[in-house]
Amino acid sequence: MGNPRLFYRDIIGQEEVVARLKAFTDLFAGTGGTPGHILLVGEDGMGKASFATAICNERDVGFQEADAATMEVQGDLTALLTNLKLNQVLLVSNIHRLRSTLCVKLRQVLREGRLNINIGMGPAVRTYVMDIRPFTLIGSCPRKSDCPAELLDEFSLILSLQPYSELELQSLAQSIAQAAGLTLELRAGELIARSCDGRPGHLETILKRVARAINKTALSEEDVLKALLAFGVSVSRVNSSKGIGNLQNFSGQEFEMLISALLTRMGFQAEMTKMTGDGGIDIIAVLDKPIFGGRYLFQCKRFAPDNLVGAPTVRDFYGAVTADRAVKGIFITTSEFTVQARDFGQRVGVELINLEQLHKLLLEYQLIELQND
Repeated sequence: MGNPRLFYRDIIGQEEVVARLKAFTDLFAGTGGTPGHILLVGEDGMGKASFATAICNERDVGFQEADAATMEVQGDLTALLTNLKLNQVLLVSNIHRLRSTLCVKLRQVLREGRLNINIGMGPAVRTYVMDIRPFTLIGSCPRKSDCPAELLDEFSLILSLQPYSELELQSLAQSIAQAAGLTLELRAGELIARSCDGRPGHLETILKRVARAINKTALSEEDVLKALLAFGVSVSRVNSSKGIGNLQNFSGQEFEMLISALLTRMGFQAEMTKMTGDGGIDIIAVLDKPIFGGRYLFQCKRFAPDNLVGAPTVRDFYGAVTADRAVKGIFITTSEFTVQARDFGQRVGVELINLEQLHKLLLEYQLIELQND
């Protein structure tokens, strides 16, 4: 069984996902049946195993976990399924990496509750039919579209994990620290929350790594900052005490990190580029949504207010977007664009975001707060 202390009420953030899970499992609790199968969609480190554990604890049933990437032959899947107890929860992470032959076998089990096992070859082959006890499969994958098509229809409930707010990540940092017997200063928790890429699993890894390096049970802001710098982890300096004017003090990388955090809040899967000579592409982001989904390219320029972005710069960026065949190109700057640049962007479909528009987005997605004079 998973962590006996983790229940729905203990999960920080993901309120909609928790509410839907509770309604789903309560429905089956009322009828006495085994809950249907669930697909959790989200990148590694988003807490999918924690949700599976909470489901087990709420229903007081057994928990077993397997990584689809490690299953190579039919015997791996057979051993896993035949050892399940009645109503047990089976978490199969990375279900998108399950071999196609095993997908067929698993689909049969999910549909019919039985597994056909062939022994021997040719005319001497014998088929054994094994009944599999009712169980709840929880599959996980980065995107819904990654799930094997033959399995997708077998999931009664599909839930997409949403980006965590900074406050939620800070609460998670304090909760994880407490469970590990650590004391974490408030500002230290803020630093760790900003360094985890928005993923609780990464947050826990970083926190434990810092605690081991510092070798103290009480971690201060100075301790955490020292360890993160030693690890080569860049920490965003954006917080409630810093306004939009401070963007001019950011390094180019810090500004790109801020935009990446904004895109994550907006539902993108963002990745900063590491290569030079990439045609002005600073961030590549993917939006997993119908109609407007696909690959987006971003260029981020931290210019002084009087240093306007001209048409040649936007034209070069558009050339890179066209060559990449991206859905759209978006140019973000801390200054403004010339009239010619705006005319060109409107004509070719490149979206241009200036300081004022960026300020509104950062406020809307709670990456900065209104400042008092």
